[in-house]
Amino acid sequence: MKHRIIGIICLLLMVAVLCGDDLQDNQKKLDKVQKDLQAAQKKIEQNERNKRKNENEISNSRRAKQKTDAEMRRSQEVAREKLQALNSVRTELRTVEEQIRDLRTAQISQLDKMVRLSRRNKTLKMVHKDEHCLAILASKTRNKLITLGDAQSELSYEQSQKGQEYSLANSDFQNKSSTSKNLAANVKKLEAQQSRLSREQKNLQNQIARLQQDAARLEGLIASLASKPRSDDQEPASYKFSSRTIAWPLKGRIIRSYGQESRAYGTSVVSNGIDIAAPEYTTVAAADAGVVVFSGSYGGQGKLLIIDHKNGFFTVYAYNNDLLVSTGTNVKKGQAVAKSGMTGSASEPSLHFEVRKDGKAVNPLLYLE
Repeated sequence: MKHRIIGIICLLLMVAVLCGDDLQDNQKKLDKVQKDLQAAQKKIEQNERNKRKNENEISNSRRAKQKTDAEMRRSQEVAREKLQALNSVRTELRTVEEQIRDLRTAQISQLDKMVRLSRRNKTLKMVHKDEHCLAILASKTRNKLITLGDAQSELSYEQSQKGQEYSLANSDFQNKSSTSKNLAANVKKLEAQQSRLSREQKNLQNQIARLQQDAARLEGLIASLASKPRSDDQEPASYKFSSRTIAWPLKGRIIRSYGQESRAYGTSVVSNGIDIAAPEYTTVAAADAGVVVFSGSYGGQGKLLIIDHKNGFFTVYAYNNDLLVSTGTNVKKGQAVAKSGMTGSASEPSLHFEVRKDGKAVNPLLYLE
């Protein structure tokens, strides 16, 4: 971009030197262009800084995601270990509970037998040795139930603790997983934004270069037309139109004004005329009587028409879809000369209209009705 700007400045310097008849005026214009180009360069450099800042944010987000992913994997492993420990305690607790149920069933059976033996012995008035054995067995069963009950309490407590540990570990894993997803989404968003900024900047730079090239070519064309030698019987330029004002080439909303216009990234481009929004194929009328000195396609101007009003003024009509008159045609004020469109560098259906005085662009609004 710096080389491009330097090249444009050098080109303008060459033009200024060649146009010695108007050196002072051209030097003023050159100074203004240089200032505009310097300002544009600063704006583009600011955009580059913004892009670098965005790249740093992408890099930081990626590093944060990598760190979070590593922590997430460790957290997931801890949660898996906690869950295994919890499941182990649950299995052990279920085993103890099954043993307690079995012993309680056996205890009930033992007590039932002891009751029946006790009733029979009372009837027979004797003590049977089975009753003594059952008493010993019932005592052992009761002791086992007490031991298992203690184990059940301990395992229940341990299960509660392990459950809390697993819950905390799993919550930590879920939080890190959510953070990782958010960082991934942020990286994706920043990358898309960076890609969009790069595309927009490239498009803007290309558009600026194209507009500057088109403007330079158009300046050259009009300067060439304006500098054609006048015939001996031709009157000096009066700088007056057929009436106090000229006609609007078509009616519509002005979407681009004469002079400086801000664009994306703060870059500015000089507009030598006005752009008037209009549906395609709207009739374009001659602003005043004159002779068509150019009718054809011309770079970013699209299908271009230039009318010499033989009074020191030219009017320019660009972006047309159709041209209705050819070079050399005499036209009257208000005569249909073209159909508007969206050719050249037009970004939407419109007409680009300029007024040139001695080949130099002036504000059309100063002359329009």
